Amino acid sequence: SISSFKNLTMKKFILRILFFFFVLFLFFILGLILPATPQATKSILFSKIAKDSLLKNVPSPRIIFIGGSNLNMGLNSQLIKDSLGLNPINTSITVNIGLIYMMDDMLKYIKKGDVVIAAPEYAQYYNKDAYGGEPLLRIIFDVPPFSMNEIRKEQWANIYIYLIKYSYSKFIPMEYLNKKEYGNYTVNSFNKYGDTFTHWKLKKINFLPFNSIEGNFNHSIIIELLKFKKKLQEKGAILYVTFPGYQAASFENSRTQIMRVEAELNKKDFFLLGKPNRYKFPDSLMFDTPYHLSKEGLDLRTQMLIEDLKKFSK
Repeated sequence: SISSFKNLTMKKFILRILFFFFVLFLFFILGLILPATPQATKSILFSKIAKDSLLKNVPSPRIIFIGGSNLNMGLNSQLIKDSLGLNPINTSITVNIGLIYMMDDMLKYIKKGDVVIAAPEYAQYYNKDAYGGEPLLRIIFDVPPFSMNEIRKEQWANIYIYLIKYSYSKFIPMEYLNKKEYGNYTVNSFNKYGDTFTHWKLKKINFLPFNSIEGNFNHSIIIELLKFKKKLQEKGAILYVTFPGYQAASFENSRTQIMRVEAELNKKDFFLLGKPNRYKFPDSLMFDTPYHLSKEGLDLRTQMLIEDLKKFSK
């Protein structure tokens, strides 16, 4: 009958739809478990392997820097070593890994006597930025050791939206055919201390200032920093908190939010190195973003950090 034929046709259609989504699901799962693509292994994220090795093997006395690219593109660790007699380790990779992961991941490497300096970008104190973005997802799945079990539920809430994009990136031909490294954001753009050095002789690249930081101050980040400080103390280490080198125009666009960060930190028992205004830099000392300093700029920023550290040792 016509009715039976229609029912049969509808069943076939539904089965085909279900089969289609089943195949998509299989590809999704396959994409999650496939190893990182050749192109992905050239990315800045894979510098974590070498930086973890520094944390494991560099002898005491050590000074360890934690934060986003305001550090790897804004520090000359050789000056730190020469001036303070400490062995520097610059662990920074990119801000979108999130401060929470940076702190949690570092704790297993801390040794007695370590000096840890945290320099989070200002947006890390607002909204959910400190819980990470797409780079954190790629760190978890791509960069050994596999670290899914170390991720908090708040971090998963921030990064699960990138799962489909990440999975299907494994099936893009250029991820396998294009194996070149690009500029200053690659696995090999770091020196023996973890500083990015490939831009030191390059000219400034024009860029626009960042807009004002939007959203609400996240008090839980201050609490997490306090917990981190306590855990460091239990291991015989010490935490200092400082401020990122930041382009003056971007600084002024978020002055109210930045002053809020300083005020909230001052309410707690942190050892603060300098003030936000001290680490505000003119365009002439910037490189390619509001958080990335030129060689001249990063040398100046490093000297300032050294001066601020020496004030605590007097």
